[in-house]
Amino acid sequence: MRRKAIIGGVISLLFLYLAFRRVDFDRLWIVLQSVRWPYLIPNIVMVVGVMWLRAWRWQGILKPVGKARYQRVYSSTMIGFMVNNVLPARLGEIARAVSLAKTTGLSRSAVLATIIVERIYDSFTLLLFLWMVFLFSRISQLTEVGRIREVGWVFLAINVALLGILVVMQVRNELVVRAVRRLSRFFSARVQQVATEITEKFARGLTMHHDWPTTAGVSILSIIIWLCLALSNYFVFLAFGFNHLPIEASFVVLVVVSLMISIPSTAGFVGVYHWATQISLQIYGLDKTQAVAVAVVLHAAQYIPITLLGFYWLRREHLRLSTVGGGKAPPETPDSGPGG
Repeated sequence: MRRKAIIGGVISLLFLYLAFRRVDFDRLWIVLQSVRWPYLIPNIVMVVGVMWLRAWRWQGILKPVGKARYQRVYSSTMIGFMVNNVLPARLGEIARAVSLAKTTGLSRSAVLATIIVERIYDSFTLLLFLWMVFLFSRISQLTEVGRIREVGWVFLAINVALLGILVVMQVRNELVVRAVRRLSRFFSARVQQVATEITEKFARGLTMHHDWPTTAGVSILSIIIWLCLALSNYFVFLAFGFNHLPIEASFVVLVVVSLMISIPSTAGFVGVYHWATQISLQIYGLDKTQAVAVAVVLHAAQYIPITLLGFYWLRREHLRLSTVGGGKAPPETPDSGPGG
């Protein structure tokens, strides 16, 4: 993890340099002082409200794994996103699985599989938005946008490949289990048993796609979630008085930022987030200083409330950051509780 943290830190510093290079800092301060703060209230409300929708969606994906009360799912969601903000290497995904397993007794491996399924829904929804922008936006002819399109194709290929692997794991689970047994035959019988159990539980977390009503509901929720996030960006534009920016700019910022933060970076995606926002808004005529000012406020409006709420739920669930995030969780055993 230390190596990943170092690599992420270097990448974040590089993108911070690219984002703030040639920025007029005196003017940046003036632009930041011009923010009309009441416009940030709907932005923050929508960002926090989306977490409620995320938890609702995740509860549906969790059905094959076992029952989990909504409050437990919501608290684990908040804890996971908070961990992504304060710890490197996207440990928030692991934190979500660990925290939900600790509070419900569900299998960590199966819960982690549902998080991967959730991420696939997010990825395809973002790609849908990306292609919609290219089809209907006036910026589709710009040469700078061509690079974003290329990233989108790579992103699509990765998601299709991952989806294929997960389908094989679920549909041909016996074949995968036999392969795991062969690979683990050099270890003790206990290790073989645990490895087999984890593989089976992980596959169980992938079964949601056979339940078509749930799949449709999760798909609709995914679209609503990302629509809300895109629209929330527009209130930050209004806070700066950039009323001339079209609504499509909100979607472009959302897609480009979401694609960019998939690369390794430090906690909270610092640097990468700011550079992605800046290049997106420069397409619409903002100068670099204005675009960076929006990036700073947009990032802070998401980072601060989610982090504070995540720590609140961490404390309320009597969990510790070292356990769900940076520390080593105890090994999962075959008798890991209900749903496991």
